Amino acid sequence: MKRKRACFLAVLCALGMTVCGCGIGAQVGGAVDRGLDMEGYTREENSRSQEDTPHQESSGSAVTDVNNTVGGGAVPDQSGELNELGLDAETMDVLKYNIYIELYNTIVEIMEDINNYFLVVDTADEFRFREDAEYSYGYRIKGFNMDAVEDAEMVYNMEPAYETLDGLVVDMLPSMREIMETFDAIDDSEYTYEQNQYQQPKENHVRLMACLDEFAAYASEYMKQVEIIVDEENETREAQMLENGQLIMYYYSHMITLATDILDEIYDQGIDDYNLTELDLTPVYPMYEEMQETAAAYQQAVSDNNQLMLESLSNRQVYAGDWNSLLQAFEWMIKQVESKVPYEDPSREYLGGLQHIYVVLSDKVESYNGIFVK
Repeated sequence: MKRKRACFLAVLCALGMTVCGCGIGAQVGGAVDRGLDMEGYTREENSRSQEDTPHQESSGSAVTDVNNTVGGGAVPDQSGELNELGLDAETMDVLKYNIYIELYNTIVEIMEDINNYFLVVDTADEFRFREDAEYSYGYRIKGFNMDAVEDAEMVYNMEPAYETLDGLVVDMLPSMREIMETFDAIDDSEYTYEQNQYQQPKENHVRLMACLDEFAAYASEYMKQVEIIVDEENETREAQMLENGQLIMYYYSHMITLATDILDEIYDQGIDDYNLTELDLTPVYPMYEEMQETAAAYQQAVSDNNQLMLESLSNRQVYAGDWNSLLQAFEWMIKQVESKVPYEDPSREYLGGLQHIYVVLSDKVESYNGIFVK
C-alpha cells in the first residue's frame, strides 16, 4: 500500500484559506511485506468553515462535532429546507466535509498501529514474533473509539453527494471497523500475553490478517481521493490570498506547501529514514531554493507595517512565523544525503532525518492555525 504523500492539511478559517503542510509521521521502521508500505503516513488536519465552501467532491478539516453542530442554530438555505439533522445544505456540506477528513485522520492512526505491529510480529498468516524484534507484543499499539466511523456511517448517504468518497466509505467501513476493534483487543493492557501460549494474540492476528488487505486497498484509494481534492482547493486558496493582497498569509501557506512538495518527492522515490542516503536530490534542490526565496519574501512582508495592518496582524503574531528552523531541517537533511553516511538507528529523530522535519513542520502548521484561523 504505497503512500504518496506525507502531508497534513492545516486549516482555515473565516477567510476560507487552507494550507497544506506536514505533520509528525508514523513510526518508520520494519519492512512490511504483503505489498504494504506503511511508512510516511501523517494526519490531514483541515477545517472548513461555512465561508470556505467552493464545493468540490470533498474534503479537508479538523472534524466538526456532530452533536455540537446539530441544532446549532443553522439558517436554512434559500430553499428554506433543512435535512433530517436540522441542517441547511451549506452547513451539511461543511459537516460532511469535516467528517470525511476526520475519517482520513483515523486511517492515519490505524496505519501507525499497523506499522508498529509489524515491527514486532511477522507478516505470516500464523502468529509469530519477528526474529529481529526488539520489543514485546503490543508495543506502541493504541486502541480507538468509533466516533469517526459512526459519523461517516451517518452521513455517507446524505446530501450533498461526494460521489467517489461516498462509495469508498461504504466499501471501506466494514473492514475499517474490524481492524479498529482488533487493535482495541491488542491494546488490552490487562492481559498477560504469555498466558495460554499467546492464545489471545493468535486470535487477534487471525482477525487482523483477514481484513488487512481489504482495508489497505480501500484506505489507500480513499486517502488519494481526499488529497486530490485538498490539493485543488489549496491551489485555489493560495491564488485567492495573492488576489486579496494577503502576502503574509500566502508566503506562510506556500512555505508549508513547498515543504510538503519536497516530502511528496521523497516518498515518490520510495525513500524514508532507513534509506535516506539513496535519495536523488536533483528535483529537491530547486524546491528548497524556492523555500529560501519564499522565506525571505515572508520576512520582508512581516517587516512592512502597512502589510501588517492590511492583514490585521501584529509583530507578536507573525514572530512565530520565523522559518529558520524549517530551512535548517531541510538543509541538514540535504547534507545528510550528500554525506552518503546512513544512520545507525534510523528509527530515532535525528537532525537531518525526515522524522525531525515532521516535528518542525508540525509546529509550523500549528503556528499557522494559531495566527490565521479566525
